[in-house]
Amino acid sequence: DAVKSSLKGSDLGLPKWALTSLAVGAALPPYWLIRNPSELVKTRLQVGAEGYYEGMSTVDAFRLALSNGNSTSDGVSDLYQGYSENVLYGFPADIIKFVAYDTLTGGKGKKGVSPVDGAVFGAMSTAFAQVLTTPLDVLRNRIMADPKNVAGADEAAGLSYVD
Repeated sequence: DAVKSSLKGSDLGLPKWALTSLAVGAALPPYWLIRNPSELVKTRLQVGAEGYYEGMSTVDAFRLALSNGNSTSDGVSDLYQGYSENVLYGFPADIIKFVAYDTLTGGKGKKGVSPVDGAVFGAMSTAFAQVLTTPLDVLRNRIMADPKNVAGADEAAGLSYVD
């Protein structure tokens, strides 16, 4: 909201969707910098990635992720596996979601609609965005789920999740 508000006050003369796009672009990298480690561990636990098992505690899962370092990377950098994919997925998903929400509310935003309408419009906007970006979501989850997918290893081996 802060970025969008400051952009509205500027003399750029951009349409609302463009302001939303710029605000999303500014917000996503720091957001995923904080969220990526927990998303990676959650994904690996959900798919039962190698070394992760049902009933494993979150603390033990983080310890395992941190111990997966090797000669080319440390465990902390491995917690950011899939970071760029998360940002690339989040950018279109969030833009679609926020622009759809603005459209459904008639441009009133969250302050101009009732809580029930806001919840309904938010759910509809999110569902619409998820339907359109599901292929990107599948790709990012596959990348994060593979504890052996050390940064650059797939590219060097000629492997691709897109094939």
